Amino acid sequence: MKYETTIALRYLRSKRKDRFISFTTWISVVGIGIGVMALILVIAVMTGAQDEFRDRILGINPHVLVSRFDGEIRNPAELVATIKGVDGVASASPFIAFQGLAQGPTRVTGTIIKGLAPADARFMGRFIKEGSIDSFGKPGTILVGRELARDLGLLPGDAFALIVPDAGISPAGAVPETVRVKVGAIFETGMYEIDNLLTVMPLSQLQALAGAGVTGIEVKLKDVYRANEVRNRIERRLGPGYVGRTWMEMNKNLFSALLLEKIVMYVILGLVILVASFNIISSLVMTVMEKKKDIAILKAMGAANRSIMRVFVAEGLLIGVCGALLGTVVGLALLGIQKKFEIIKLPSDVYSISTLPMKISPVDVVVIAGLTILLCLLSTLYPSFKASKIDPVETLRYE
Repeated sequence: MKYETTIALRYLRSKRKDRFISFTTWISVVGIGIGVMALILVIAVMTGAQDEFRDRILGINPHVLVSRFDGEIRNPAELVATIKGVDGVASASPFIAFQGLAQGPTRVTGTIIKGLAPADARFMGRFIKEGSIDSFGKPGTILVGRELARDLGLLPGDAFALIVPDAGISPAGAVPETVRVKVGAIFETGMYEIDNLLTVMPLSQLQALAGAGVTGIEVKLKDVYRANEVRNRIERRLGPGYVGRTWMEMNKNLFSALLLEKIVMYVILGLVILVASFNIISSLVMTVMEKKKDIAILKAMGAANRSIMRVFVAEGLLIGVCGALLGTVVGLALLGIQKKFEIIKLPSDVYSISTLPMKISPVDVVVIAGLTILLCLLSTLYPSFKASKIDPVETLRYE
């Protein structure tokens, strides 16, 4: 250990009766620790919420949506077989989707009517809250979102009417058709827009009403983060006329907003750490004023200016490292406590999850700690420079 570090450690644990400088040092450590802890916890909440939204979106929506520029797809079976042969594709299924009206016992409201084959709709079993997914596929039985069912006053087994536009043909052109259906099960995805609008019918029944074509092909991937790459492969395999959209493109606004909020929180809480690092400047300046005689003696004994600077840089870095470690340990400990004991609860009538989601990546922890230490290092430059410029002759003359 170089003597500069040894002296810095002695200054930190000074045993003199005047403990004010030592007290301000500990205030600096605690302030930095609180800033780091707060930043870790807030970023963990933001990351947890982002992952929760992503999982819910990917749970109900396709990873890649394939459609035609000029309208509906007339050869879905052939297209599905081709897409399944693309590297990275886990599954592919045709669907029909269009707007309609749902007429319950008390009111009429808009709905999105979606057609899926019973085998392709099995994944929705994880979202079923009332009824059974096994009922889907029976003639006239459909799945209804929880908010829509609540709005219409429906329970599993209840019958109501769906008004399908452009289903019938008359001399005057296309006319809507009313279909009586029964609620087989009620699902809840946690996404209000979906739960408030979506009804799911067997694909064959909807094709009998709306025609043989399908709206598009829903594609699930083996790796959701390679969606752009796989989408490009699909478009090349299918040729002109077909277009694919990834889950990132379809939900760009939501994830862009979450990313912006995360960046803003980084900046705001980074300012908290910056303010705490100013305590290091004041603490080191007071230490320099107190240790003028020691510095003069060291310079008289031959210590170079850079060695004097190293003493106070080392002292400031030790404060920053201790504060960063303290904040990281406390932040990760609180994160672990929340994950294990779920102390912070969320109202179930407002949120679809019962506890506050928290998740932090090692990269975020390293970045937060690294930036904190860098700010502390920059805070040491001015006090250490002033210490290196002390004139030993003038100082010792009056001591």
